[in-house]
Amino acid sequence: KMGLLDYDERMAILIQKVQGQRYGRWFFPMAAGVAFSRNPFRWNPRIRREDGLVRMVCGLGTRAVDRVPNDYPRMVALSHPKLRPETTTEDIRRYSQHFIDVLDMEGNEFRSLPIEDVVDEDYPPLPYLVSWDYGDYFSPMRPFERDTKVRMVFTFDRLLTETNFAADMRDFLALLERRYGRPVDMEFTLDLASDGAKPRAHIRLLQCRPQASMAEAEGVQVPDIPEERALFISRRLVPHGRVADIRYVIYIRPDAYAALPSSSQKAEVARVVGRLNQKLAGERFILIGPGRWGSSSMDLGVKVSYADIYNARMLVELGISGTDATPEVSYGTHFFQDLVEAQIYPLAIFPDAPGALFKTEFFEGSANSLADLLPEDARWGDVVRVLDIPALTGGRRLEVVMDSDEEMAVGFLR
Repeated sequence: KMGLLDYDERMAILIQKVQGQRYGRWFFPMAAGVAFSRNPFRWNPRIRREDGLVRMVCGLGTRAVDRVPNDYPRMVALSHPKLRPETTTEDIRRYSQHFIDVLDMEGNEFRSLPIEDVVDEDYPPLPYLVSWDYGDYFSPMRPFERDTKVRMVFTFDRLLTETNFAADMRDFLALLERRYGRPVDMEFTLDLASDGAKPRAHIRLLQCRPQASMAEAEGVQVPDIPEERALFISRRLVPHGRVADIRYVIYIRPDAYAALPSSSQKAEVARVVGRLNQKLAGERFILIGPGRWGSSSMDLGVKVSYADIYNARMLVELGISGTDATPEVSYGTHFFQDLVEAQIYPLAIFPDAPGALFKTEFFEGSANSLADLLPEDARWGDVVRVLDIPALTGGRRLEVVMDSDEEMAVGFLR
C-alpha cells in the first residue's frame, strides 16, 4: 500500500539491557508500560488531554504493548489518576491484570504466568500494586498486612495516590514533548526505592518517539438526526474524527462466529476478511465484529493481522453481554499503533450500555453481497456479511462522526 516494496529496506538492530530485579527464580520490573503526552481517550469530562495517559502492567512491558487474551493493563489518566474507565467493582475486577510476563532465570526463557504464582505476599512493593477485594468494595493493602482469605486485585492504587509516580510522569512527558516539539509516546519501567519513610518511584525511559495520532477533524460535532437514520451509537471510549462516504460494511455475526466448532474455521473467517480487504481496495468500507479485532485468542475476537485490514477506514468492536468477546481499551498496543499510523479509526460499541445503540436487525437482516464479491467464499455467508449500503438504502451512504469531547459516536445514513 505504501510502495515500500519498491525500495531496498535496511533495518537496524537495537540491543538493550532488560530492566528489572530478580525475585526468586523470576526477573521482572515492578511495573512497565507505555505513556503518551496527549491522552486520546477522555472517559470523564474532567480529564485533561494535555496531561497524558499511561498504560501499565506489573512485570515486563510486553503485556502493555501487545493485545493478549484474558488480561488488561491499568489505564491511567495522568490529570486524574484516581479516575478509572471502569465504574463498578465487577468491572475493575474483570479488567485488571491476571497474568505477568517474566524471565525465568533457571529455565533461561521468557514466560507468561498467572500473576499470583510470581508476585506473592512477600513481594516488597506489593502494597503499592494491589488492593483487597471484599466483593462490594476494594481496600488498599498496607505494609505487613496479610489476609489469605481475601483475594488481591492489581489496582496500582497506592502507587498512583501515595507516590510521586503520576506527577513525575506528567512532568516527564511534558518535558519530552517540549524537546521534541510535538506529542510523544514512550516506553518505560518503574521501581520503588526507599527515600526515608516514603518510597520514591524511579522511572526509566526505554525509548521515545513522536506520538502516532489520528489527523483530527476540526469542528467535529455529532449531528442531531432522527433515530431511524442512526445505525449505531457509542458513548464510551470514543476517539475524535469523522469517516464519511462509507459504501460497504463487513459485519461478522457474533453468534455465528462464536458457534463455529473449530479454531481452523475461525481462522478461515480472518482469511475471508483479508480477501475482502484486497477485493475492496479503493472502496470506503468499515469492519464490525465481536470482541477484539487482532486478538491472539480466536475466542475473544477475529484473529486478523494488519495485512488483513489495512484498507478499512474503521474497526468497530462489539461488546456482547454474556460472552468473553469484549472490546479492550487497546491504545498503546502494537496493533493499535498500526491502525493509528494507517488512519484507521477504532471504535468500541457496548450495545447494552446506557445511551448506546446497535441496530442488529439492519446488519443481520439486509441482503448479503459476499457471494457477489467473492463467489468462492459464499459458504461463509452465515458468518461474514457484506452490506452494500447505497444498494440497501436507495443511494445513501454511511457516515460516522466521533466527538471525544462529548464522548459520543454516531453511525448514520446520509
